[in-house]
Amino acid sequence: MSPTPDHQVDLLVIGAGAAGMTCALTASVAGLDVLLIEKTEFYGGTTALSGGVLWVPDNALMSDLDGDSADAAQRYLTHNVGNRVAPARLRAFVVQAPKMLELLREKGFLAVATFDGFPDYRPEDPGAAASGRSVEPEVFAGRRLGPALAKLRARPNPAPGGIVGTMTELRHLAAIRSNPIELLKAWKVLPRNLWNRLTGARHLAGGASLIASLRCGMLKRNIPLWLNAALDHLVVENGIVTGARVIRDGGAELVGARRGVVVTAGGFEHNQQMRDHFLDATGSTNYSSGAPGNTGDGIRAGTAAGAAVDLMDDAWWAPSFLPPSQKPQIVIFERGKPGNIIVNGLGNRFANEAAPYNDLVRQMQEQQRAGKPTIPAFLIFDDNYRQRYPLAGMLPGITAKQHLESGFIVRADSIPGLAEKLGVDAAALANTVERFNRMAVAGKDSDFHRGESAFDRFAGDPAVAPNPCLAPLIQAPFYAMRLYPGDLGTKGGLLTNENAQVIRDDGSVIQGLYAAGNSSASVMGNFYPGAGGTIGPAMTFGYIAALHAGGRLDDVSQPARSP
Repeated sequence: MSPTPDHQVDLLVIGAGAAGMTCALTASVAGLDVLLIEKTEFYGGTTALSGGVLWVPDNALMSDLDGDSADAAQRYLTHNVGNRVAPARLRAFVVQAPKMLELLREKGFLAVATFDGFPDYRPEDPGAAASGRSVEPEVFAGRRLGPALAKLRARPNPAPGGIVGTMTELRHLAAIRSNPIELLKAWKVLPRNLWNRLTGARHLAGGASLIASLRCGMLKRNIPLWLNAALDHLVVENGIVTGARVIRDGGAELVGARRGVVVTAGGFEHNQQMRDHFLDATGSTNYSSGAPGNTGDGIRAGTAAGAAVDLMDDAWWAPSFLPPSQKPQIVIFERGKPGNIIVNGLGNRFANEAAPYNDLVRQMQEQQRAGKPTIPAFLIFDDNYRQRYPLAGMLPGITAKQHLESGFIVRADSIPGLAEKLGVDAAALANTVERFNRMAVAGKDSDFHRGESAFDRFAGDPAVAPNPCLAPLIQAPFYAMRLYPGDLGTKGGLLTNENAQVIRDDGSVIQGLYAAGNSSASVMGNFYPGAGGTIGPAMTFGYIAALHAGGRLDDVSQPARSP
């Protein structure tokens, strides 16, 4: 006979990121007794370190735009994901994602707004949306959390000037040197940040706001959260998962779960052994922006219980700077601004610099495998760029002395001089810059089509014509920064069905075991659909798992609203 559990709940959720918290809240609303555990001393996971954007097609906010439909979203995903993911899982996501978001909004667990004007990452593809599918959390007053705020995982790299603002606000602020009127679209940032400085208030934005909102909801519903509580192994009886052994504050406790266990413990990006076995050899734990506790615990526990895995050779890639003595800094919109190029170690451009970050890292990896040194690659820009745009935590026009002294930023009075400092062929880099400058003046990138996609232009500077993503590099001094193939977390994990149930290699369901977030094989396959393409699905399948475990999941084939 199995030992008597030390604790008994309906649903045990493992991992306190956005997926786990959404699952716990949904389970509580569905009437289940739920326990959420987290192995580290801080809650929030990778979501707390992120921009906090959710990709939610057909969401209710889109009715104020051009609208959307589950069918259009599924057409977009099917076009790009192909047969890599079961159609039923794709359908479950596009149907249930807007329902998940509406539950959180209606219950007061989350307030969101549309990420203003942000298109899908491949906006010209069938079923893509020009804007509206990416939503972001509104700014959250940290004082609402009380003492619980102290255990929210903090971002290691603050925003330029310590500014607290939504992604939409920060985007407008980044353009004020080119177009001062953009400040009017982000005016709330100024009094908010002044108030923070004067009073010590803790307003939160991005992923911190998202997690804080969900945590506030958990406190209101008295949902217990155990910190410093790591999964040791799943308890399996007659092929059914009935609970887990948990190491809590150094002691072992057995938690029984009448309705099941949901694994939302993140991926394995900080487990170098697993990375070496599954991922591209060019990667490293040092390049990852994922939460430090993401070492594959939940995935290993699931496979020990008989689970199948998939997509273990992929990640959510993002080009990253590696500042000395700091965590990686992902490089997103900065690449799309006019006045920069990215070159490999031979001094040649190799990709559209403004492309989605996932795509750019794949180009870096392909170049490296082809024998062209691209790790690191080099972001090259001139003083016009430096004076106009924020970069790497620095406000426009302010280049930190310590960054120059450490070599994090390399500066020279000429392109050949810059090449010499980088160890790049000077003639090749000069030729690359000369060719690029001619194309920039003409407004057409004949090599890599930068600025032709609506996604590129969103990242560009609308004050620059004829192409908002192109400007020549002509103003000395010139600068360079090294780019590495970073990631936001791994993409592979436990294979699940449309109900978020974990399945075996033969397709049979492991009763009582669910997975969501980066502990599960992504519903997006090898594709990255748009901003929030990690968090939106993670929260959706956390929601699905809770409802299925509680017997409350409706027909996944029927949208909440008619197209």
